[in-house]
Amino acid sequence: MANTVQDLRRTLKRGDLMSIAVGQIIGSGVMVMSIVALGMTGRSVNIAFVIAAILTCFGALPTIYLGSTIRLLGGIYSQAAIFVGERFAGYYSVVQIFSSMSQAMFATGLASYLGSLVPVVRDNQLIFGILFYIAFVILNLMGTDKMAKAQQFMFYLLVIALIMFTAFGLPKVHWAGYFGNELFDAPLFSNGISGLLEAASYLTFATGGATVVVSFSSECVNPTKDIPIVVIVSTVAVAVLYAFMATCIGGILPAPQVMEAGNLSVIALEIMPAPCYYFFIICGACFALGTTLNSSIGSAIKPLFAAAADGWFPVVFTKLNKNKVPYAWILTFAAVNIVALVSGMNISMLGKLVLFIGNVNSFILVLGAMKLPKLFPEAWAKSPFHVSDAVLKGSLCCTLAVLAMQAYMNCKGQPTWVLIANACMFIFAWFYSGAMLKSGKVHVTANYELA
Repeated sequence: MANTVQDLRRTLKRGDLMSIAVGQIIGSGVMVMSIVALGMTGRSVNIAFVIAAILTCFGALPTIYLGSTIRLLGGIYSQAAIFVGERFAGYYSVVQIFSSMSQAMFATGLASYLGSLVPVVRDNQLIFGILFYIAFVILNLMGTDKMAKAQQFMFYLLVIALIMFTAFGLPKVHWAGYFGNELFDAPLFSNGISGLLEAASYLTFATGGATVVVSFSSECVNPTKDIPIVVIVSTVAVAVLYAFMATCIGGILPAPQVMEAGNLSVIALEIMPAPCYYFFIICGACFALGTTLNSSIGSAIKPLFAAAADGWFPVVFTKLNKNKVPYAWILTFAAVNIVALVSGMNISMLGKLVLFIGNVNSFILVLGAMKLPKLFPEAWAKSPFHVSDAVLKGSLCCTLAVLAMQAYMNCKGQPTWVLIANACMFIFAWFYSGAMLKSGKVHVTANYELA
């Protein structure tokens, strides 16, 4: 018999969600993607992070509004089905399988940082990247409660390490010339305003991870109260920390030197004594990427599990192991990401490929979210984040404008093959969802509970 989202254990509290959200945000952003953004905009990478955080807050509005009103048992899949339509829900599910390739980026970054301490890892990054990915796959197969406990352990040490990096780094920043155009013989905006906006759009992937907690709605004790608060607090707190860290990234060493290293270890080595440096690499860099990889695997499977229960995928994807985990989805992600690792995909390309997919899907989901007052008038009226219809539509229109700008910036300058790959994914997912609906095998259920 097929399992459904009702069979998942409701064990996650606000503290668990906070560690998942912060762990998801802090990871590839400041540890890996910040280096790519440094190449896009130079020292102004800290300004890019601030802009990215503002854009992220607009992007999180639908999650805050919806998450405070109803429990979306199937996460974003349920949101897609309820507020947009059945075919879009199927399309979204298929596209999410391709989007999971971003997990390979975290495993690659983890191996890169540990390689700065351990030569054998540095010389065999591909092999260790695969091994790290498999380790987190096993952890997630052990159950959401075990995954959350490991997340919290890494989370506390991670925060200490990042604050330590900032505390050591800020006094070493070349403040006198930072906001001028002469420090390191480089301008503040290395590629002008266009480069700044491109970097900010790219870094929304780094600041926008908090909304993944909606995928754990079916396993939360009190999702309508906890999810909105967690999204807001985690996003703002990490954005402040990121701004200070990014100042250290751009203002201590010349950008080319940092970009050549490919990670923050070269800065950490410059500003920290040896014991602190080792702590930062292991508990800061490695745990940052580890928490993101851990929560990415856990959050990605929930919407797809709900989709499989509705018939979009073979029944094997509805099976749970003894720990109440949809093991077939985790193993599928493992296969997809190991292929991505072996292919040697460029981190910047991989990040932008996933970002554009997310921008398009989010745009459609935001349009659907405007139906909230019509579909759930009583529950919405009771929401602590309730606003008038005019404010709701106005704020969501701002979100749409932000998403449109991000999509444009993420497409800008991309190789033709990346755009073709995106188009092929969209087309395949749309026709697949249409074919499955016509087959009669799909029966979309209203997977939600009122607050």
